[in-house]
Amino acid sequence: MIEVELKFPLADRNTLLTALDRVHPGLSFQQRQETDEYFQHPCRDFKVTDEALRIRLSGGVVELTWKGPRLDSRTKSREELELTVNELVETSDLRRNRLREILLALGFSSAGLVHKTRHTAQFFFHQRLVQVSIDEVEELGLYVELETICNPSEREGATELLLRLAERLELTGTERRSYIALLLERGQS
Repeated sequence: MIEVELKFPLADRNTLLTALDRVHPGLSFQQRQETDEYFQHPCRDFKVTDEALRIRLSGGVVELTWKGPRLDSRTKSREELELTVNELVETSDLRRNRLREILLALGFSSAGLVHKTRHTAQFFFHQRLVQVSIDEVEELGLYVELETICNPSEREGATELLLRLAERLELTGTERRSYIALLLERGQS
């Protein structure tokens, strides 16, 4: 599956919420804290290959995610493989730490942490399920992400749909860099 995503810096949350209400009235958001730790491969530079390997802790759920290289120059579209790590007898922190230890033992190194508060909602826009996420990222500020999942053959249509939605929401200045890349550029993380 392909994750088609657009991300924008956000100056004013209320302006976005008003625009979203025009597109889909009564949208309900869920809030959660997320901590993402990114890892560097021991034999290839993910900055060069444009890949990412991440452990996410979100609401007691631990996920391991690999993201492939970006597929176009307009969006953050990429192949994404994800695995939820669930062990009933362990806490989410212990599961995350155990997964982290496995990666470190294999020679991966930590590239940095991203802490954010994420507010998400989903709705159908022209018969396609779209997720909107408003992120308060520590050390970076406020961003909004528009995302949909599709088959590779649907990517171009999904991209155009998200671009139309962004236009309706009056979002400009798309940001293709990841939060970890932005933090590393600032010398943080």
